[in-house]
Amino acid sequence: TNVGLWHFAKLQQIKGLCFSGRVAEAVGSSGVQVESETYSLVLQECIFRQAYKKGKRVHWQMIVVGFVPNEYLTIKLLILYAKGGDLDTTHIIFDKLQFKCLVSWNAMIAGYVQKGMEEIGLSLYHNMKQRGVLPDQYTFASVFRACASLAVLEQGKQAHALLIKSQISGNIVVNSALMDMYFKCSCPSDGYLVFSKSLERNVITWTALISGYGQNGRIKDVLESFHRMIDEGYRPNHITFLAVLSACSHGGLVDRGKEYFSLMMRDYGLRPRGKHYAAIVDLLGRAGRLQEAHEFVQNSRCGEHPVLWGALLGACLWNNVAEVRRLMKDSGVKKESVAIIKSDKDTRYGLDSIVTHDGDRLPCWPLANLSSFKQRCGSEAYSKLEVIGIDEAQFFEDLYDFCTEAADHDGKIVIVAGLDGDYLRRSFGSVLDIIPIADTVTKLTSRCELCGKCASFTLRKTEETRTELIAGADVYMPVCRKHYVSGQVVKEATRSVLESHKVRCSSVL
Repeated sequence: TNVGLWHFAKLQQIKGLCFSGRVAEAVGSSGVQVESETYSLVLQECIFRQAYKKGKRVHWQMIVVGFVPNEYLTIKLLILYAKGGDLDTTHIIFDKLQFKCLVSWNAMIAGYVQKGMEEIGLSLYHNMKQRGVLPDQYTFASVFRACASLAVLEQGKQAHALLIKSQISGNIVVNSALMDMYFKCSCPSDGYLVFSKSLERNVITWTALISGYGQNGRIKDVLESFHRMIDEGYRPNHITFLAVLSACSHGGLVDRGKEYFSLMMRDYGLRPRGKHYAAIVDLLGRAGRLQEAHEFVQNSRCGEHPVLWGALLGACLWNNVAEVRRLMKDSGVKKESVAIIKSDKDTRYGLDSIVTHDGDRLPCWPLANLSSFKQRCGSEAYSKLEVIGIDEAQFFEDLYDFCTEAADHDGKIVIVAGLDGDYLRRSFGSVLDIIPIADTVTKLTSRCELCGKCASFTLRKTEETRTELIAGADVYMPVCRKHYVSGQVVKEATRSVLESHKVRCSSVL
């Protein structure tokens, strides 16, 4: 009887610790064999508080004392491992389930999507449907996120149609994911339609709308939606302001961007984070105000944060890498390493170097695929890297996966050059800088009017601005389509720009 009372008191103590949020103490107290209810309570608290290592410890204790979890508790363990990113263990638990309910399918799908393995997540979703299990809101939220990351519009539309057919009323999370899918698939009108039909809105749905417009380059709509959100009484958060600042950067709205940066502190009491400072650096850098950007970095509260220096580096591109690295070192930023990668298919300047537009030769690593970089670099050296540069990125078929892992999961600044055409329709990580923006690309060859040497130029057409950009040396020169004629106009315009910038002809060979 005394032993029974002691066990009862112990269980009550564990429950009390869980309810009060003292997970570590609850896990430490659960070394005795307890009933499923208490194990479930402890595991749920570990999941809720993202204490996945503590949850694994509870599982280990189950094994040690010989406790066999029931089906309900097994699903709790599956959710724990899926959310913690241990998909191998998740799959083992999933395969052993006698009855695979919707909750277990959802945990598997969400786990793979969260890990950046969207193709497998969608495959599980289709497998689930084939087995007659009907999706719910949680399923659709994961599916829309996967379709957004992969930019697979048709699959996203099919899932949306099934959502409507199932008569499932989309909640805020589902609608936000659906909006994000349409925006990332370059369908802003459909994204706004989802927003307009949403019966329930909050800062998440508004931010999804604002971010979506920003991803599609619709700067005016970003700012109008932001002010409309405020007028309707919604309070923007850190993510909202980051989307607005990024839009100002891409739109060249320097003064308005600086104004919004002050607004978030002055009117909303939001302390800017590293990415907000980086957005201002990018804003100034894109406008060519590099000295002001440098001073902003030095005077900011996050002056030693590598993200800021990465943004400054991105604003300078390849030409001033060495100078920025020196400034980073002088300012006390220890993790100043910059790695440059090229495809081993690009042999124009040898396999171990690239040449910038101004003629500087930089050392690099030639790789057949980007997935081999991390292993070749080594875990210790990779952890010290803050900036990764990828030249002629269109050669890499695994570009998307690499950038997502490096930028979003590992926190690296990834600068990509050489992307053209449809590549730009995809999302390459939240902190990626893409150069240049173009819809079509045509390679041109001409002769320099100054010395007669062969000179190569690139004609980039962009539908958004209805201009054509001719790239030669370090100059990007807009030419009106009406006046563009192959041959002489190109020569004359190029000659004028090269002379005005005093660019040596040898630098464009």
